[in-house]
Amino acid sequence: MSKTSLLNVSVFAIVFPLALAVATGTALADCKSGYVWRDAKDGDGVCVTPQDRAEAKAQNANAENNRRVGGGSYGPNTCRNGYVWRDAFAGDIVCVTPFERQKAANQNAAGSSHSN
Repeated sequence: MSKTSLLNVSVFAIVFPLALAVATGTALADCKSGYVWRDAKDGDGVCVTPQDRAEAKAQNANAENNRRVGGGSYGPNTCRNGYVWRDAFAGDIVCVTPFERQKAANQNAAGSSHSN
């Protein structure tokens, strides 16, 4: 291998991981210490506690169980009785309890105070 080729490979081996680390670090740096992106969907950058993020992931995983079997007035995304759409972001149709929807609204309202 020529010196030029070896240099190009070496530069790539160093620069690419650094660029990836900077990109990842930037995403994480948007929230204050102790907060993370809620990530209820890709790109959901509302800063919440790690516990709140885990709850959003659990709600997403359980979404199908909270829909009315056979659908209803909102088609297949109709929630079972006692459940409502989370509305954490535009188009969020994950069915949750009214308490959980209010919690998502509170997170949205407070999110900017948890950002850098």
